[in-house]
Amino acid sequence: MTDTDKILEELKEADAYCWKWQGKQAIDFGGKMCDVDLLVQGNRQDEITERLKDAFRCFMEKWPALQEHLFDSLIEYYNEEERFSYGPEDEEEAEDWWPEIETRDALLKAVTLESIVISEDFMMDEGRRIYLLFSRIWGGEDLEDNGIGVCFINETIDEISYKDIAF
Repeated sequence: MTDTDKILEELKEADAYCWKWQGKQAIDFGGKMCDVDLLVQGNRQDEITERLKDAFRCFMEKWPALQEHLFDSLIEYYNEEERFSYGPEDEEEAEDWWPEIETRDALLKAVTLESIVISEDFMMDEGRRIYLLFSRIWGGEDLEDNGIGVCFINETIDEISYKDIAF
């Protein structure tokens, strides 16, 4: 049994409608260890299948190498999709809403990795699907908890959008 299998076996049944199991996972994000939520979406058999275990195992094995591309992709997403896309019209107020994020260090000050979501079994037909969910400091107060969601398929970024892409 691998360490990732042991982690998944220690998950508790969740009360949420979006996932079946939940727990915590220690992970290095940008050189800093943090505890994030580990969420597994349910399936009809009410079990964590080998397919789900394999998705998590492969993702965790490749995680150290995935981060640099993730940082670059998040910076690009912010600057090309989100920055100045909404918010106040006043220039000074807009600058407060939309900080300059061009470097890894600036990104790490602006986002917090909150959750790893292992997708439902039937969603794995096109490959191993894992989501990362982030909170962020830009764009005013996030009353709707939109944050950022990153979808990985076979440990490659497939999409970056709001958190709800994972649900």
